[in-house]
Amino acid sequence: MSTDKQRNQSPGGNYQNQHRPHQQPPHTLSESRQYSPLSGGQSLAWVVGLRVKVTTTLDDEITGSVYTYCTLSNTLAITEDETPNAQKPDLKNFRIVKTSFIKDIAVLGRKEEDKEVADQLAQSNGKSGGPFAKVQPLIGPVQIGGVVQKMNSAARAAGQTLAQKGVGVTREAQDLFDSLAKTLPIRWVNKSILVLDEVLIDPPYTSESCRAETQSPALARIKIVVDGERKRQDAIRKAKAASENERKGG
Repeated sequence: MSTDKQRNQSPGGNYQNQHRPHQQPPHTLSESRQYSPLSGGQSLAWVVGLRVKVTTTLDDEITGSVYTYCTLSNTLAITEDETPNAQKPDLKNFRIVKTSFIKDIAVLGRKEEDKEVADQLAQSNGKSGGPFAKVQPLIGPVQIGGVVQKMNSAARAAGQTLAQKGVGVTREAQDLFDSLAKTLPIRWVNKSILVLDEVLIDPPYTSESCRAETQSPALARIKIVVDGERKRQDAIRKAKAASENERKGG
């Protein structure tokens, strides 16, 4: 019994530490704080706005301020300390890093002027906290309508580009289509080329294969254009073949 009592009172004994909560000094920004995703797995929202040194799994080091942390993509956006252009100190590099590629993070602290600006921004926005309240540059509202409009415009442009490409057609057919598209409204209808919504140019895409559903006055004109374009393409191919033969012969 006396031995157990002495063990409980011993300052270096483990038995006493198991029954008492471990006391740690409060963390300050000036101290270095390490984070390892492999051992912790916790959210990184607490590093937003802090200066950190990130070491990747490839042992690359990135030093800068954490701009934001995205929980959807699990990425950190870091504003690097080094400016890419000494003549333009306001120009900054942003690095996007997946958290799965982070080996550890050392918090270097936050400059006093950065804290003052961040507090002013938070007060002006009427926000009490959150990972985006004190980021710099300040994140403004996103106009969702404008984003949707740009997305729809890009989708229409991609659709128009895709519509200009024939499916299962020869290189000569596509070349003829591209040449006619410079001056005439045309589109693909399966493997045929529809010109002016009146004249169809069927394979093998000669003047004899041009036809119209009705008596279209454009039919004769399109035949002349197709003949001229076919002759021009044939001349280009022959000149290219002759040039290649001369190169091989030399």
